[in-house]
Amino acid sequence: MDLEDLLKDLSYYSIYHLGRSKFDQVYLENLLLDEFNLSCPSNKEINVKEIKELKTPDKFIDELKNIGISETKITKIFALLTPSPSQVIDTFNNYRKIDSTLALDYLYNLQIKNNYIKKSFLEKNIHWINKMKDNEIEITINLSKPEKNNSDIIKNLLKKEENKYPQCSLCIENMGYRGDDKIPPRQNLRILPLSLNNEEWFLQFSPYGYFQEHAIIINKVHKPMRITKSTFFCLCDFVDQFDSYFIGSNCDLPIVGGSILSHEHYQGGKYTMPLMKAKDRYIFKTNNKIKVSYLDWFNSCVKVESKDKKILCEALEKIKEAWYSYQNDQLDIIPFSNGQRHNGITPIIRKENKTYIAYIILRNNYCNKEFPEGIFHAHKEYHNIKHEGIGLIEAMGYFILPGRLKNECEEIEKLLENKEIDLPKYYLSHKEMKIHHNLINKLINNYGLGLKKEFTHQLLIDEINSTCVNILKNTAVFKNDERGNKEAIKFIESIKL
Repeated sequence: MDLEDLLKDLSYYSIYHLGRSKFDQVYLENLLLDEFNLSCPSNKEINVKEIKELKTPDKFIDELKNIGISETKITKIFALLTPSPSQVIDTFNNYRKIDSTLALDYLYNLQIKNNYIKKSFLEKNIHWINKMKDNEIEITINLSKPEKNNSDIIKNLLKKEENKYPQCSLCIENMGYRGDDKIPPRQNLRILPLSLNNEEWFLQFSPYGYFQEHAIIINKVHKPMRITKSTFFCLCDFVDQFDSYFIGSNCDLPIVGGSILSHEHYQGGKYTMPLMKAKDRYIFKTNNKIKVSYLDWFNSCVKVESKDKKILCEALEKIKEAWYSYQNDQLDIIPFSNGQRHNGITPIIRKENKTYIAYIILRNNYCNKEFPEGIFHAHKEYHNIKHEGIGLIEAMGYFILPGRLKNECEEIEKLLENKEIDLPKYYLSHKEMKIHHNLINKLINNYGLGLKKEFTHQLLIDEINSTCVNILKNTAVFKNDERGNKEAIKFIESIKL
């Protein structure tokens, strides 16, 4: 298709899918012509039915790429087609007068239709659910997310760049930004301003989109992650406004926090995480004002429920303060060393039937000689599957594994299907597979070679399932055994909620 024809179709697409007025069509087409130094629009007839039936803009993107248009230029095209930030906010607020869920759906779908969220690409991610007797976890092999390790995260936390614009990839200045060597173009990003606990915040959707309507809620001020009493009120304020979403904060410490600790932000979405389906292991206090329990979950999580926001936040603050100073040398829980705090929390809040439900996951990032990357981090034997920090999303049982695993697992399957293999020779030609040598040896010793494809595929799924469960168990500060449960109960009871 000629570029002029494409631009004409895109101008109509913006009216039907992006909410532009029909009076904008000629204006938009002329802007696009100017962008490409074209003098005259196309005379072709628009296929209205075909354009109306589009679920994503992929058809246009593929055709633009086929005639040599770059990703950067494509982003700018969709930025021109999308209503301005203020127009999007006005439309959002009009929907919000009817229903807040409807308003969020509008913004989410707009970001799909204007190619900020690349939905079709994200749907290629591999996803499955590991159902167990009492719990479940979800696992994705994410083909779009770059893999990071703890040392990268700590370097980024310590690194300060003067006069950098935007200061980081979360800053509000990314809206409309053309991009650079570290930040992709964001001209088609649209956000929603929010007031949380009398502070200015804003919501945007994640282009990575791990789960349904994966939102990032960002402080308008570029300042480091900190879990304070204000955090709990902010989280409650958010679910007061959008009760179809959960919201949570990463821990404010490296290793057990997220990959961006330099800018305060939360994550949430229209999704029920595996953690939220877990049952109570112990109930400590329940009355008409508050219920406190300890979850039957892989890591260490206190659950607090109340209809009263103030009572809930006071309880969460007491748990936080008690945990920050908690020490148990027998369990390797060291709260401070060399002036650094090691105990932290990952708080999550949702709202159900006017009741606030809070989950406080107890975290610790202390390292020793045996575990130089963290005692309560994924242990070394699991780093072939996952060596990144276990942040908010994964602590709730939703694992995001690196995209490299797709090809690596397929390679292990092929290896196991061979009737014989010279492993030293194999590793010389497949150096990237050395990371899996323990897993490969284990599978060959247990099952031999010459296996059927369906069997080898299930073996790899089972290994990944088991690894992810074990990683969550690694992060538990109180292990699910007699001593761990006894100390957990003792700690929670000592808070006197």
